[in-house]
Amino acid sequence: MEKYKTYLESHKQEDIARIQEFLRQPCIPSNYEGCTESAELLMKYYRELGCQEVELIKTDSGRPGVFAYLDSGAKKILVNYCMLDTKPADGVGWSSQPFAADIVDKEGVGKVIMARGAQGRKAPYISWINALRAMQQIDGKLPVNILFLAESEENAGSPNYKSFVKKYEDRIAKADAAFCPGAVQSKEGKVKLTLGYKGLINLKFTCSGLKWGKGPQQRATHAAAHALVESPTWRLIEALSTFRDHKTGKLTIRDFYSDEKPITPEEYAAAEKVCAEFPGKSWKQFLPMIGTDVAGDSDKLSNVEACLKFWYSPSFNINGLASGFTGPGTEVFRLPNQAWALCDVRVPRGYHAQKTIERIREHLVANGYGDIEVEVIAAYEPYQTGLDSTLCKTITGILDEKKIPWFAWPFVGGGGPWSLFPEYGLPTLFDVGLGYGANAGGIDEFLAVESTSEYAGIVDSELFFIEFLERFAQA
Repeated sequence: MEKYKTYLESHKQEDIARIQEFLRQPCIPSNYEGCTESAELLMKYYRELGCQEVELIKTDSGRPGVFAYLDSGAKKILVNYCMLDTKPADGVGWSSQPFAADIVDKEGVGKVIMARGAQGRKAPYISWINALRAMQQIDGKLPVNILFLAESEENAGSPNYKSFVKKYEDRIAKADAAFCPGAVQSKEGKVKLTLGYKGLINLKFTCSGLKWGKGPQQRATHAAAHALVESPTWRLIEALSTFRDHKTGKLTIRDFYSDEKPITPEEYAAAEKVCAEFPGKSWKQFLPMIGTDVAGDSDKLSNVEACLKFWYSPSFNINGLASGFTGPGTEVFRLPNQAWALCDVRVPRGYHAQKTIERIREHLVANGYGDIEVEVIAAYEPYQTGLDSTLCKTITGILDEKKIPWFAWPFVGGGGPWSLFPEYGLPTLFDVGLGYGANAGGIDEFLAVESTSEYAGIVDSELFFIEFLERFAQA
């Protein structure tokens, strides 16, 4: 690996500049900011890498994807998932502007790149690209062929990624594994290897007076009319309330829990092992995507109980509700003609997304709400990759040889379109790699630049990707 390290050290500033360039280009799917520009920038990187095929995938949403293929004449094919987009960041509370991607000194860490997407996969993805460039320059080719498939709307529920996969499925089906790079070391250097994800179902429920046959039909009317005219907004609220038992919090959808599997002794032991990695901390402090500013009945749960519920229990969340006038201003006297709710349903192993959607539709009809429109924005299945897969053994073999501590994280509550690849028989890992950063999606998100005795900096994270490719090609 010495020849690669020498090359990467000599090109370090160039590689960091490329990371900064990518981070300085916003890609915010909620307001469509920079989605096309980000895709075009990624296409430039793929062409510079030597990809023989590079294509912009247009979508009805206006947030494009990118397909590229690098044929190295190798035996193995690796599918590479990429998310171009991030959550918004307005700079409030940041010590450095989120899209400046400045290198700053952070107390206790040293030099870091501070930016939205620095730890949340944008910067690690360009470290991956930098590693591939180094191999191309030194060896003239890569040891594997790579099919790149990127999207710019993961934070909008990936509504089009399934169509991307469908378009190239004949080629994806011939691949050996799917992989998305990350930087997942803790400050102490330990690597978290996430093996499984819940299924993600993103739904939009709409009640319109026109389809209901009651209430305002084509447009809103005055609020005073409600004495005589029904409200689609109230109807949607009432329909949503039928999904849940108000006393127990359990969902009332028929057979919804019939696919919920009991916790196995192996799963319980795995939860105990994960909790042991965080001595002295509560589940709110180490389970991802939750935070400590939450309260409820689950406060009574032990760490192990909370992990098991987070990983293996389904959920039905209302992300947002909207109807009529929402401000600013004073034009509030309105009886809206429609209302909508955006919801996500998370389902663990044993569930099937399409079956769950059918049950939700049937529930509405059975309860007299068949007029409520159900739009499926995205639906992705749960999956788990085994530690005994060639992909996982390649990763853990490198970590063990380098004496880098790691532990397996069996499932997370999140999910996404990368779960499509296991449907083609591909072992799949998402967010894997060396490097230390923090605050992904939050204020002062950062990625460490320099290596320490505990964790990898940018050069060593790139070396890891190179070694991974070499080992995977030979496995």
